Amino acid sequence: MLTIRKPILTLVFALVALSSLAQRIKYKDVYPMLEVKNYDAAIPMLRQFLSDDKNDDHANAHLQMGMYYEGKVANYHLIEDSTAIISAADSALFYFEKASKLIDDKELRKNDEYYQMYYRRDLRTGDFGIKLSDVQLDVENKIKATRAIVENAGEVYQTLFTINKNYGFCHDAYASFVSRYRTKKNFYIRCNQDQLDTLELIISKMSFIESDFKKVRDAVSLTGVKGYSPELEFMPIYEFGIDGVSEVNFFANDVKAWDFGNWADESLKDIERNVLTMKKAVVHFEHKLKAEHEQLEGLATLTPDQLTLSIDNELLASMHEHDTEPLPEKLFNIWINRNIYTYLTKPLQNPRVEDESNVDYQLMLTDSIMSILDKIEKDASTLKEPYITEGRHKYPALVDGEYGGDFGLIKLRQQMESFVDQGRVKWEEKNDLFKERSKWGVSPDGADSLYLAASVDSLSAPRYLSDYYVLATMRDDSANIYAVGLDFKNGDKGFLAMIDKGRIIQWKKEFNLNGFKYDKSNLLVFGEFIPAQEGNVAAYMFSLADASTSSMIAVSYDKNGTKNWVNPMDAPRKPVSVKLNDIVKETIFYFITEEELETYVGDDPPYKVIDRTGNVR
Repeated sequence: MLTIRKPILTLVFALVALSSLAQRIKYKDVYPMLEVKNYDAAIPMLRQFLSDDKNDDHANAHLQMGMYYEGKVANYHLIEDSTAIISAADSALFYFEKASKLIDDKELRKNDEYYQMYYRRDLRTGDFGIKLSDVQLDVENKIKATRAIVENAGEVYQTLFTINKNYGFCHDAYASFVSRYRTKKNFYIRCNQDQLDTLELIISKMSFIESDFKKVRDAVSLTGVKGYSPELEFMPIYEFGIDGVSEVNFFANDVKAWDFGNWADESLKDIERNVLTMKKAVVHFEHKLKAEHEQLEGLATLTPDQLTLSIDNELLASMHEHDTEPLPEKLFNIWINRNIYTYLTKPLQNPRVEDESNVDYQLMLTDSIMSILDKIEKDASTLKEPYITEGRHKYPALVDGEYGGDFGLIKLRQQMESFVDQGRVKWEEKNDLFKERSKWGVSPDGADSLYLAASVDSLSAPRYLSDYYVLATMRDDSANIYAVGLDFKNGDKGFLAMIDKGRIIQWKKEFNLNGFKYDKSNLLVFGEFIPAQEGNVAAYMFSLADASTSSMIAVSYDKNGTKNWVNPMDAPRKPVSVKLNDIVKETIFYFITEEELETYVGDDPPYKVIDRTGNVR
């Protein structure tokens, strides 16, 4: 015996009951509610009516169901109700297409009461009635309208979704740049290939957004749906990190979006044109300095004009434009100063380094070398964390390619620290030696010495330093030094001496003071070299001693040490100026200014003259 399970029986009975209920619903009872659009009551009954296969050929029932969904479409927003509007439009299209196939003349004659909405006067004949063509045209238009929504609404939403996704990528990429780099300058200088690729992607995606938004507008127009007419306006990004950070909803009616595409395009061009060009120049300049160093360390010789003495101005300006404290500047300065150091200290490059007979040069040389070592030390001391890691991010081709990364820079710093320490031991000693030698003129036999530092901190040099008390010195173009002063070794005399560049006294001539007196207890005596004829040197000494019969003495010698004249004279005060009249070869000592001379009426002579023969008047 066949056994039927209870769940199956229940389903069968439900279907039978539903079919029975549908059979009991009469369309003529449903239509009045449909006519007045009482859809809450009518639609459930209409659905039950159409669920019966026997009613599947009821044309007006399908038409009314299509019109119900058409009304729902009209009440939906194309974007906000995207899923609902597509579903409703699809249902409307289904019922309109079924109705279109079922409506014919027979249907209109049989059920004309259901088509009174089409009852109108025929403009050609003037008769009132319902025409099949009017009904068919209306249904056909409804089919076209709903089909347009079905076919285009999905494209609108899907395209907007794609736009929003692409824009989200651009916004997030920009926000990541802002969060990581903080400033436009820092972003530019630290931009590597990954960032350049991202900028290219932003440009590409933003161009798709523009074209896709046009597709959205075209598709919206094709749907014929009212209430949504999208407009897109791009806002420029002027200030990095301020503009471009707010989010944008592309599903809104009027969209104001940040123009990441133009920003990325301008940034990419600027980086490629300026920053990447600068970074290439940095590596090129590094190679140039290293090549010079190899030449200097080898057997090749360089002339001063072949030596790089400073960073290229254009390159330096470009680095500072994009980087507040560029690491390459420190490295370049180290190489430049190291090369200068090698050039100055290596005899093959600078033979004068071994010429210790020129004290002034040696003093200048050792001073320069000590200054160079200080500069190397200062720049090398900056090669520490986090500076070198930041520099590596900014200049990877330089740091990784030329130094092998962070540790290479640390190693360079350690090398330079050792280099500077060793150099200081050698050159400080030489510098001290020549500083001391520069202060003294010594006779070839070493018997006499002149302390040439005539004043120390504006005070006269101590008397006990030498038997010769230098009052004034003068240098000529050949680095010779002339000294005038008092000779204590040979009695109360004066002297004029010439000391060569090696601080060897070439000649020293004593002269009698002829009444010129001074007080040995305080030595209030002053000296000065004055203008002289070509091939000669001249000087005077002035004393403030009260007991002096002659307060000033002037001397003139030629540069070979031959005396021209020695003249004591009474001077009311120390000269304020001394001039040489080169036409008549007279030396004029002014004791007052030329401005005071015009109105002077005092008893003391305002000036004195020594003529070419040495006579005083």
